[in-house]
Amino acid sequence: MKSTLLASAFLLAAPLVLAADGALKAQAIALGSAHKDSVLFLSAVVEIEITAGENPVKKEERKVELLGTVIGADGLIVAPLSTMDIASTIDGRTVNGPQGPIKLVAKGTTKEVKILLADGTEVPAKVAFKDPDLDLAFIRPEKPDSVKLTPVKTADAAAMALLDDVIILGRLGKDLNREPVVMTNEIISIVSKPRVFAKIGAPALGMPVFNKEGKFLGIGINRFSAKGDSESQGAMPSNVILPAADLLESAAQAK
Repeated sequence: MKSTLLASAFLLAAPLVLAADGALKAQAIALGSAHKDSVLFLSAVVEIEITAGENPVKKEERKVELLGTVIGADGLIVAPLSTMDIASTIDGRTVNGPQGPIKLVAKGTTKEVKILLADGTEVPAKVAFKDPDLDLAFIRPEKPDSVKLTPVKTADAAAMALLDDVIILGRLGKDLNREPVVMTNEIISIVSKPRVFAKIGAPALGMPVFNKEGKFLGIGINRFSAKGDSESQGAMPSNVILPAADLLESAAQAK
């Protein structure tokens, strides 16, 4: 009964993915075909150290998988930092303990990163740069010349506007063979403060988003409430679209 209720709740909360037709459908199919290998899974082994108040440090090691988008001819990939650096989503938060609020201190160390190619090949990679403010991690192959990746055309970019039709490229999970995904939706809100983000009615974490002309709009990231905001400790992060201009400015630091 419990699993049925959870499934029903998920379906009610799930975003609406709109059916495409005409020119939008044609553009989505073309993008999906040209860039089906531009969105790839990454795997990472991370070690997490968590201290809660005066309690002893707890250490654990986790293996995570995350979606990333190839944005550079040299194999540079961008992914939401929060999906790899789990500790960053915990550090500085507070939890309610028996004696009152307890501040958490978390430190994460990325020990191993691999790019999972569509054919199952695992390519050793390294983290080139992290931008915690924008929730971005930039990863590239350890030996860029050893693998050829297909980047999205980030230079052919456009600004985002309310109710614009959008195309999202992604991949299914391991249980569904990580097959490519193409979705269409629309921008349902533009957030102007503290910086510009867009909100769409479909999941897009780590995925590239394009407009109906096929121009690059940005990538899906997580937006968290301010650390220490005790009223929102249990809230889920908001998945928003980071504009292409902000992404490219940050990517320039990934040396």
